[in-house]
Amino acid sequence: MTSLTHDQDMTSWLQLLSAIEEAEAGHGTARLTEICMSVYGALAAAQFQITQLRARIHVLAQAGPARTGRPVTATGPR
Repeated sequence: MTSLTHDQDMTSWLQLLSAIEEAEAGHGTARLTEICMSVYGALAAAQFQITQLRARIHVLAQAGPARTGRPVTATGPR
């Protein structure tokens, strides 16, 4: 999963705020629900990736120093 660019991030927040304003104005909640489900999906994917990373770090920590003598980073050997 890649991060959003600053412009994409700002657009996403503006879309969310707009959907909230529309819902508050009584124009329905369909768009707000769609955005919330999208955010929920992204958070679930991020949580899964964090869990995988933690497991990998745990395995690396149990294995001790790298056999190659090269530093190990969170993304793997350099």
